[in-house]
Amino acid sequence: MDAPLHGKNILITRGRSQAAPLKERIEEAGGVPRHTPLLAFQLNDQQTNEPILDELHEFSWIFLTSSNAVKFFFKWLHKHGRKLPADVRAAVIGTKTERALQRYGRKADFLPASFQAAKMEEEFFQKYPEPGKLLYIRGNRSRDVLPAAFRKRAVFFKSLTVYDTLLLTNDQKNITTWLENGDLDALTFTSPSTIQAFKTVTKGSRESGLSLPCFCIGPTTARKAETEGFTDVFTPPQYTIEHMVEQMIFYFKNEGNR
Repeated sequence: MDAPLHGKNILITRGRSQAAPLKERIEEAGGVPRHTPLLAFQLNDQQTNEPILDELHEFSWIFLTSSNAVKFFFKWLHKHGRKLPADVRAAVIGTKTERALQRYGRKADFLPASFQAAKMEEEFFQKYPEPGKLLYIRGNRSRDVLPAAFRKRAVFFKSLTVYDTLLLTNDQKNITTWLENGDLDALTFTSPSTIQAFKTVTKGSRESGLSLPCFCIGPTTARKAETEGFTDVFTPPQYTIEHMVEQMIFYFKNEGNR
């Protein structure tokens, strides 16, 4: 039986509801997933959001850049007994976000070739130079790449914060213990926020984990890892869980040749 990750302990920092696919693929390759979620997400239903409920029909496009944005936006609509007007088109980043949108009976009207906000903005405005009013759905820790681009282009837009990202510290001792005992062979991160959370929970530990191979699902996350001092950062050519694990397998198969 081919088990290229046999005996390798891989840290997974994704939330409980999102970690299953990554855990399964590591286990299929013979690895040992060490799952300790560092972040949780909850609906942000602040009262200042409510006026947008009566303005939804005014927007031409809605921008959704993560599955959490999709999930909590529709959860917010459902809570207030509203629906997204049929003529509002959706721009999304990534096939995972696209699939999440499909689960709510909507299709993506625009999907950029590259799963990056900066590329999304560039491709979108090439195709739709006068898009009308835009609604950007975000979390409280979302980056400001798209809002900054919208302002630069002087297009009308509103931002709607529909979820909050919370740091989980209950199991942080697991991570510091594994690091200090040398029980981790690799780290995985799927967002800049998980890297920031990792740095927070390991602060003060005798072992930082910065020298461990660090597998990141996209260039934005990889840049954050490099900024925070990780020395061996890897990003798969396609920003998916499957390709992240393939890259991990390639790394450990060739470990003896380094």
